[in-house]
Amino acid sequence: MRPGIFDGAAEQYDAARPAYPAGTYDLVESVTGPLAGRVVGDGGAGTGVVSRQLLERDARVVAFDTGPGMLRRATLRSPGLRAVVADAAALPFATASMDLLCFGQSWHWVDQLAGAREAGRVLRPGGWWTAWWNQARPDGEACFEGYLDALETRCDGYSRAQRDIDWCAETFRHDGHFDQPDRHVVPWVRRVSVGHWLTDLESHSYVIAMGGAERDALLSECEAILRGHFGDQMVVPYETVVWMARRG
Repeated sequence: MRPGIFDGAAEQYDAARPAYPAGTYDLVESVTGPLAGRVVGDGGAGTGVVSRQLLERDARVVAFDTGPGMLRRATLRSPGLRAVVADAAALPFATASMDLLCFGQSWHWVDQLAGAREAGRVLRPGGWWTAWWNQARPDGEACFEGYLDALETRCDGYSRAQRDIDWCAETFRHDGHFDQPDRHVVPWVRRVSVGHWLTDLESHSYVIAMGGAERDALLSECEAILRGHFGDQMVVPYETVVWMARRG
């Protein structure tokens, strides 16, 4: 991952990226045991969405990200949060020093094989690696299909099929440290204003990469599509797809 790719959009990211449903953490605890007192690494922590939710469950959180600007916001939001500028493929943490590694909306940025090796190194035996992604799922609705058409037409490298890529199962297939990951799905509903949704959209890499005029045209088209269907308030079915693997 290119260091600091999201730093220029840290304000939008912090303002509008959705948190994860409580069911995500309930699921993790049902598999790993309570998070309270556990040493948990928040990989690709960004502005601290996952870190804050882990802290609410009394985990001992260490946030790391390649973007110093993102981590500055995370520590402003959570004073005292331990945060380190680091790449998941080369972690500055001691061997067998963590109970759990989490990657919320970030594992796809990691060098998969190097990241798996590092996870196996820093996790204690019996520790857990987990990665999850929020995905909007109002598939088949004309408004949403039009919205995705606009993204695919205007954003280089964006495809709606990315929502269904399995970023995890192959990663650990030949890694002797881990059992094969299990996939879980946590359904939920996101209620959000159109303005907030568009701010969130601005924080995504495929929009960050656009020129100003192209970005403005995309946002205007998306706003027209969304307001034409929802008015101001959106109600969108979501899934959080969670992958978990135990270190042997």
